[in-house]
Amino acid sequence: MRFFKRKSRVGILFVLFFLLTLTGCKKTANSIASIGYGYVTESTQTDTVESSGSIEPYQITTLNWKTSGTVLTVDAIANQVVTTGTVLATIDPATAPTAVNEAISDLISAKQELEDARTSKTALAQAEVALASAKSDYYQALGYYNTLNKQIGTQDYINILTSKVTSAQDKVTKAEEKYNSYAEYSDADANKIAALAALSQAKLDLEDAQKQLKYYSNTPNSLDSETITAEMNLAKAKLEDAQRAFDKLKDGSNTDAITSAQAKVDAAQATVDSLSIIAPFEGEVVVIYPRVGDLVNANTEAAILVNRSSLYLEVAMDETTISNIKVGNPAIITFDAIPDLSMTGTVTLINPVGVISSGVVNYTVRVELDETSDRILIGQTANVSIQTSEPHTVLYVPVTAVQSDAQGEYVLRVKADGSQERVSVISGTITDELVVVVGDLKAKDQVVLYSSSYSSSEETTNNRGGFMLGGGAEVPSGGGNMPPGDGGQP
Repeated sequence: MRFFKRKSRVGILFVLFFLLTLTGCKKTANSIASIGYGYVTESTQTDTVESSGSIEPYQITTLNWKTSGTVLTVDAIANQVVTTGTVLATIDPATAPTAVNEAISDLISAKQELEDARTSKTALAQAEVALASAKSDYYQALGYYNTLNKQIGTQDYINILTSKVTSAQDKVTKAEEKYNSYAEYSDADANKIAALAALSQAKLDLEDAQKQLKYYSNTPNSLDSETITAEMNLAKAKLEDAQRAFDKLKDGSNTDAITSAQAKVDAAQATVDSLSIIAPFEGEVVVIYPRVGDLVNANTEAAILVNRSSLYLEVAMDETTISNIKVGNPAIITFDAIPDLSMTGTVTLINPVGVISSGVVNYTVRVELDETSDRILIGQTANVSIQTSEPHTVLYVPVTAVQSDAQGEYVLRVKADGSQERVSVISGTITDELVVVVGDLKAKDQVVLYSSSYSSSEETTNNRGGFMLGGGAEVPSGGGNMPPGDGGQP
């Protein structure tokens, strides 16, 4: 009986020792055995960001009547494509305000005035005469200016003036002789009176000749110098003005007259145009409201015109995404309402000013469609996927291949001889049962798979028939479950 008790105590101690050992193993290893082997695969991947927005055209406008009256014609229908300047509808001038009808006659007169301004030669002839006169005045003033601090007249001119004085003196002498010959005649005698008049004129001519000779024989005084300089500057300025005016007209640009006439034409045309709805750009008539006989007022809506040749959508991207997007990035646009339609596009604008909404900063990105389709409606919701990187190769491993320990994430790669080596990796996106990894791996490498992830061990414990890896997984010794030496490549 005592022996039995002693044996029981030994059994209890053995059980306690076994439990403590097992507990120690769990603390240090917490291991989960491998479940098999997988392979590293590769795939081409392109990074994208996705969002949605509404399709908008670059050109869309609502056309309103600019005056009142009764609709006379409706010259367009819905879905009709029109060119710039096409008249879509008109008002009967007889029912329009008086000012509009007066503008019709004003337009005719203004157009004629404009034509005259463009074709008239009168202004050119007048400018040519003015230029010739300005040149003459300038050269005369320049001649006087060149005499400053010099004898005013040249020697040749002085000789001419001296000759004029001598000639005038001879005429005075002859006139005196003739007048004296009538000394005995009555003062009322016609011949005597004529002789006296001739004598007086001869003396005046002599006096003028003497003054001219005296003036041109001397240098200008200070007052004359200032006057001559001022007159030369004025003459030069007038010549330059006359030359510019002539050059404009000679080149066919009667600018002032043409500008004035064109302004009158534009004003009258704008008033006359208020009788019509005119397409301001090429596009499609989305809606045409008036009917013949309708009474309309100014600002009444008449039509909606849209240019569908260039469409775009704007989407909001948060601050964590916007840095990856660049102008020029390609995009794919799809439509929930048109599942079989896919369009390409390009990022054309990124607004650098963010808008805070619900505490999140968003930035507007504009994506322009490369082409358009009649199936796309204005305002329709579209999904956009913006490509933010060039296609590149990524590596995948089964999710259960990635483990972690104190050094970080890793996989166990099976070498050609059947042994295993630790390869550090960084895991990324998980797709189905595969995860993207970055590390010193290549496609078709064989890796160990585990039933689940597990934590790093605190210490390594040897076991019979096997050993513990850094991640705590038990790998049988002797390679009993190892793959073939060549790795079993698929």
